[in-house]
Amino acid sequence: MTNPNKINPVDYYNRDYIQDCIEKLLDVKSVHQSAQDALTYVTNKSDYGKRMVTIENNQFTANENNGFNMPIGEPYSPFMMLQSVVFKGSFKSALGYVIFKIMGNEVDFVRVGIKYFKKIVKVDRYEVLRTDLKLWDKTTIVDDYGKDFISNVPSFDDFTIQPDNKNYQSIINNNYNLYAEFSHKPCLAEEYNKEGWKWTRNLLKHIFQEHYELSLVYLKVLYQHPKQSLPILVLTSEERSTGKSTFVNWFEQLFGDNMVVVNPADIGRDFNGSYASKNIIAIEESRFDKASTLEKLKNLATQKKITVNSKFTPEYSVPFYGKLIITSNDENKFSKVDSPEIRYWVRKVPSLVGVENHDILTALTKEIPTFLHYLNMMRPVDLTRSRMVFTAEQIETKALNNVKKESRSELHKEIDALLDDFGLQNDKIVDFKFIGIDLKKKFFDKNNQYSNSYISKTLKHDMKLSKVEEIGRYIPLEEDGLNNHTKTGKPFIYPNKHYKINGSEIEDKEDVPF
Repeated sequence: MTNPNKINPVDYYNRDYIQDCIEKLLDVKSVHQSAQDALTYVTNKSDYGKRMVTIENNQFTANENNGFNMPIGEPYSPFMMLQSVVFKGSFKSALGYVIFKIMGNEVDFVRVGIKYFKKIVKVDRYEVLRTDLKLWDKTTIVDDYGKDFISNVPSFDDFTIQPDNKNYQSIINNNYNLYAEFSHKPCLAEEYNKEGWKWTRNLLKHIFQEHYELSLVYLKVLYQHPKQSLPILVLTSEERSTGKSTFVNWFEQLFGDNMVVVNPADIGRDFNGSYASKNIIAIEESRFDKASTLEKLKNLATQKKITVNSKFTPEYSVPFYGKLIITSNDENKFSKVDSPEIRYWVRKVPSLVGVENHDILTALTKEIPTFLHYLNMMRPVDLTRSRMVFTAEQIETKALNNVKKESRSELHKEIDALLDDFGLQNDKIVDFKFIGIDLKKKFFDKNNQYSNSYISKTLKHDMKLSKVEEIGRYIPLEEDGLNNHTKTGKPFIYPNKHYKINGSEIEDKEDVPF
C-alpha cells in the first residue's frame, strides 16, 4: 500500500481504497450492487438488477441514465464518487473523511464540554513544541471541513491536569489532560557514561554550590514526582553572565511544554491561562512590589487547585501542581520575605570563571538522556520529611537571610539600628526592657509618623519580641551608670548583643532577634 506521507489524500484514496468507496456507496439509501462489477440506483422496482454503473480499472462509469447524476460514458474516480454520492457534493467533507478516517491523521480539534478548541502547535526559540488550545467556533469548523467532519472531533467531559513523565495518559476518565507528554527518554544502561553529563554537572555545581546534592534531589523530584510540591527556587545575582538564564533555558529544553517563562506582571494579572496548566513556572528578572502579586505568588507555591481564567474562554478548575523558579538581579529586594517564611530556596549565583562555552545549551540538551538515566539510578527520595521535600534548615542560605532582613518594615529597621547603637553604648546591660511608649519617648518623641500603637505592633508582630511573664517593676531602656527610674508593667525584652562579661563580649549572638 502506498505510503500516505508521500501522496496527496485524493490520489491516495483513488489508488488504494476503491473497495472502501463501494462499501460507503452501499451505505447510501437506494444504492444497490446489481452485480460483482456493477451498481444501480433504485428509484422503482424496474431498477433492480440494472447495470447503471460499471466498475472497472479502479473507475466507475455510467452506462445509462441513473440516480447518481453521472453523465453516461464519463469515468469517475473513487474519490469523485465519494464526494458526489456519499457526501452529496461536499469536497471538504470527502477530503476530511480521507485525511482523518482513512489516513489516520490526528484531528486538530477537540470538544471539551460544549466548546470546541483547536490545537495550535508552535515552535519556540529553543525548538520546543508548544501546544495552545484556542477556542474555535463550530460554524467555522463546518465551513472549513464540512458538516460531516464534526463527527471526527473527539469529545471530552472536562479538562484536567495529571502530571506524569513516565507513564503519560492524554485522556483520564474522559477528561482532556492539559499536561504534555515528556519528550525525552533516558539512555540505556549500557550507554551510560558519567562523562556524558559533565556540562550538566558543571552547571548545577555552579548554580547550587554547597547545595549541589540537594539540586540533584530537586531535579529527581521534578522528573519522577511532578505532582510533588517544592520550595520556590530563587536565583539572584547583581552581576551579569552568571548562568541564571542558561539554567532557565536548559529547563525549557528539559521539561518542554510543561514549563513556561513569564514576567511578574503576568502573575499579577487576572488572566492566568499562560501558566495555570504548567508544571514549572519561571519568572525572569523579577521584583515583586505589589502586596497582591506577592500574596498570589506565595499561594501558588502551595495551592492544590486553580481556576483557569483565559480571555474569551469560560473559566474552569483543574488540579494545580506548579513549581516556581524566580531569577532576579536584585539580590536583597526581589520580594518581601517574612522571617518565618519557609517556602523560599534562595541561591546567590556567583560569576562564571574559566573559559566560557558559547554553545552550552546545545551541550546541555545532548546530555539530557544520560542525565535522566543518572536521576533514575539515584536512591529514592524521602517525600515524608517535609511537605516541600526539603526542611527549612536544609535550604537556609545567607542569601535568604539577607532578603528577610531587607524585607523588614522601615520602623523595624530603624528600631533595630537604634537599639543596636544603644546596646553598644551600654554594654554592661544584659538586656533592655521597654514598651511601645518607652521607645516613642526615647527615640521618636518628635516623629509623628510612628504612633505608640504602631511601635507596639512592630515589636510584637514584626520583631516578635517576648514579654516578661508577670507584671512587675522594670527600668525602661536602662543605661549604664545612670540613676534609672522604674515603672510597673509587662515590658518587651530585647537581649543586648553587645553585652560584655568582664570586658569580653558574649559569644552567642545567634538568638538575637531581628
